[in-house]
Amino acid sequence: MTSYLAPNIPAERVTPLLVRDELLKCFESANKEFFAILNQPATDEVVKTQVRQFVTTVFKDCGVSFENPTKQGIVTAINQCKANAEGMMGEKGADVIRHHYAEMMKLVTKLH
Repeated sequence: MTSYLAPNIPAERVTPLLVRDELLKCFESANKEFFAILNQPATDEVVKTQVRQFVTTVFKDCGVSFENPTKQGIVTAINQCKANAEGMMGEKGADVIRHHYAEMMKLVTKLH
């Protein structure tokens, strides 16, 4: 199973919408790894649906627009997603969470 890697995109092409969409891909990758760690089978469709619901809920709970996010809103939502994942997975998922968080921050730092 391949872990998510942030695309290497020039900073001028990185937009909040691109980062939001990459966040979904990143979370899908992390969740597939979590299911594997927990020995729970899940189809790609199930993971995609759960992740979209989870991420949109986090954006909403943080008071961040999912449709029109800002850099600060994305940072807030990513930090909340990270905290939720840490709470759910604990030490079993720590390496997966660290990796995916670092990959997402590569994109976030390119946002203006």
